[in-house]
Amino acid sequence: MPESRAWSAACDAPWRFLLSRWPWTCLLYTTVSAAVAWISLVCLPLLVLFPAWAVALAAVERRLVALVGLPRLTDGPPPPPDRRTFARLVARLRSPLLRREIGYALAQLMPGLLSFVVLILASTAAVTGIATPVLVTTGRPVQVTGSLVISGGLGATAVSLACAVVVLGLAYVWVLLSCAQAALASALLSPRLEELQTQVTMLAQAQIAELNRFERERQRVERDLHDGVQRHLAVASLHLGMLELDLQKLLPPGTARTDALATLDAARAETEQALDALRTTVHGMRPHTLIEDGLGAALREMAARLPVPATVEVDDLRRLPAEVEASLYYVANEAVTNAVRHAAANRLVVRTATTGNRLTMTITDDGTGGANPIGGTGILGMRERASLLGGELTVSSPPGGPTTIGIEVPHMPASG
Repeated sequence: MPESRAWSAACDAPWRFLLSRWPWTCLLYTTVSAAVAWISLVCLPLLVLFPAWAVALAAVERRLVALVGLPRLTDGPPPPPDRRTFARLVARLRSPLLRREIGYALAQLMPGLLSFVVLILASTAAVTGIATPVLVTTGRPVQVTGSLVISGGLGATAVSLACAVVVLGLAYVWVLLSCAQAALASALLSPRLEELQTQVTMLAQAQIAELNRFERERQRVERDLHDGVQRHLAVASLHLGMLELDLQKLLPPGTARTDALATLDAARAETEQALDALRTTVHGMRPHTLIEDGLGAALREMAARLPVPATVEVDDLRRLPAEVEASLYYVANEAVTNAVRHAAANRLVVRTATTGNRLTMTITDDGTGGANPIGGTGILGMRERASLLGGELTVSSPPGGPTTIGIEVPHMPASG
């Protein structure tokens, strides 16, 4: 457990410590501690509200420990991916962290009430030390005890000095109390190893759930394009062809027939181009080869369709979960498309390699380079895909090239 910087300063240089910021920050910590102790006493009989107060107190305490020079504590685990409020509430009630938060709220009562007593004593001494010389100066005697009355300047000065010594001594007391309470908070409210592992698992599950949602939405769009727009364009092209045959039979030879057939032929050509573009878009979203044969085969098919030479080097790549293969294919397709369209690349190389439990894919081109590694919708989309997979995207693109885009993700072989 790290040592409080305020306590270290008090032990290393006790007198210089009084001139530092630590007595004041610890005084603020002590004041808050005294206030929340009284709130805890009010909430304690209300058994239903006390756990909620304990959670709120823990959230505040994780930040307040910075006032005594301790690092800010990590917040509790995020809510589970389940969107139902009741399920999230049950998971929170079953959390071991909640029991420790309630335990801290109970344990904090002792240092909190002691802090209240110290603040009362310090305030009384400070007011007495300031008020006594003022009253004596105006000619009013000050009765300190039943038989001790201060009426002269010397006596007032002695009282002020005694009160100053008391306040300075109490400063060390409130520093000790605040550091002890911060150490208690650090011991009870810091996440345990198993809780950190649970938090990582929950975050991974949330990312996979988001990726699955994205993949389902993408499949719906792909299906709508294939079954809706693509079918309508195909039917429209067929009707235009039939209309062309009818016009050849109905219109007599001449300029009007030639112009009409030329216009109709242009319209059919545009429809077929739109249909080809749509097929290419649907294929690029998730080609059939990716579904049937996996990422390696899909990358090779993508390279064969490019207008420039491309090499695909796959290092014994096994089948991966569908959402992982789709995301990696998206990154590769986006990278090679940008290289061909915007970087005037003449050659591309796509490599995959597996090292331990990490899968790396790099796309290198010999284009003009100069890509913005933090901007552009294409790179932002690739970064989002990598983040959802729990991975990282790197971009190296000096002016003049070459450009290398790499994505590293956890290697998760497909089950079954």
